[in-house]
Amino acid sequence: MKKVLSLGMAVVLALSLTACGGRTESKETTATQAQGQTESAQSGKETTQAASNVELVATRWSGGQSDDQKELVKGYTASEIVIDDVAYDKLKEKETLSMQKSGGGDYDLIYVAEVWCPDYASNGWLLPLNDYIEKYNVDLSMYNQSLLDTMTVDGKIMSLPTFTQTSILAYDETAMQRYGGEVPKTFDELIACAKWFKENEGTGIAVPAMQGQAAVDLFGAILYSCGGEFIKDGKADLGSDEAAQAITIWQELCKYAMDGASTWHVDDVGQAMKDGVAPISISLSGNCSAYLDPEQSAVAETVKFAGMPGVGDKDYVGTANFWGWSVAANSENPDEAFQAAVWLTSPEQEKSASLANGSISALPELAEDQEVLEKIPYLPAVTEALAHARILPTAGDSSTMLTGLQAVLSEIATDPDTDSAALIKSYNESCKDYQFGR
Repeated sequence: MKKVLSLGMAVVLALSLTACGGRTESKETTATQAQGQTESAQSGKETTQAASNVELVATRWSGGQSDDQKELVKGYTASEIVIDDVAYDKLKEKETLSMQKSGGGDYDLIYVAEVWCPDYASNGWLLPLNDYIEKYNVDLSMYNQSLLDTMTVDGKIMSLPTFTQTSILAYDETAMQRYGGEVPKTFDELIACAKWFKENEGTGIAVPAMQGQAAVDLFGAILYSCGGEFIKDGKADLGSDEAAQAITIWQELCKYAMDGASTWHVDDVGQAMKDGVAPISISLSGNCSAYLDPEQSAVAETVKFAGMPGVGDKDYVGTANFWGWSVAANSENPDEAFQAAVWLTSPEQEKSASLANGSISALPELAEDQEVLEKIPYLPAVTEALAHARILPTAGDSSTMLTGLQAVLSEIATDPDTDSAALIKSYNESCKDYQFGR
């Protein structure tokens, strides 16, 4: 059950926010105030709306970004937002337990990973937002459309996208000058670049090729960029020509990767960049801020960033790791919670978060904001990589299939001369009985 602020607390809060009006507003008045604040936030204008008597509890993973957000939400005066941050490995469990409660859960606002959204939606735990979007005239054009589409299930928008990260190219500009070529625009060019560094300088490209999720994320992006799918017509589709092309690209990247890359996760790639030993890398955007820190990085003055390459003349289709703000279906304050979600994902608040900790927003317009670009110079590369973003499959036996794929990719990374096309077709055959219905 959601708590109502005591009169004494309400008075203190109202005075601290220099707000006007009492604490006995009707629910209709509260919603009107929230709408005014949200419209003001979306337009980038300041607001002086009075605080309501509604306390909204939001859950998210803990850490530096959460600490910053606790400070930022103090600026929201239409309701009080309380951030209940939870260790990442416990977050889904706590959210699930809350959303399953009848008569109101512990949380109004749910921080949802893109891979959790289909499950949460199919169980009826999230409130579809379409009617609220229309009711409050929310401008959806501000969001990355690919990410918004990913959070849409059966035509129902279940979450408003916010923090995101994905793979981009990071490279040492002085090394690329030695190479003498342009920044790679296709995977063929990237492989040629990696081969040159491997054969001429004994380095190569830094990639996260160890057995694990990062390798599957990267392979998934390559597969999608080739026009392939993991699943087609309800069956595993890793035996396709597109999958064979994708696995060949993976094999070539691993062949010309830096020594030891078959045991590297994304943090190991990041360390190779910071140490100045990697001339070029496929890096997770969340690690890139450290490349710019002269106290951590040997390439702080020379590191540059670019979007991921495509396959031939096809656009790159990235695999996105991102989060969105959703309203719990059992929230007792759905209107207020929705308005808070819009405020949290508004340009003004997303910019504040980016400047506070370098977090990357799902709002493409921030990629052109000079103040944000000074803080996050790799933001245009991320925006480019996410322009056609998709997620990995989640339904049915998808998790089992992707876990097995980790071993296939690792085998190829360990022995780049293996027959990768035969291996992926054989693995696809082993998945023939998997079921991928929701």
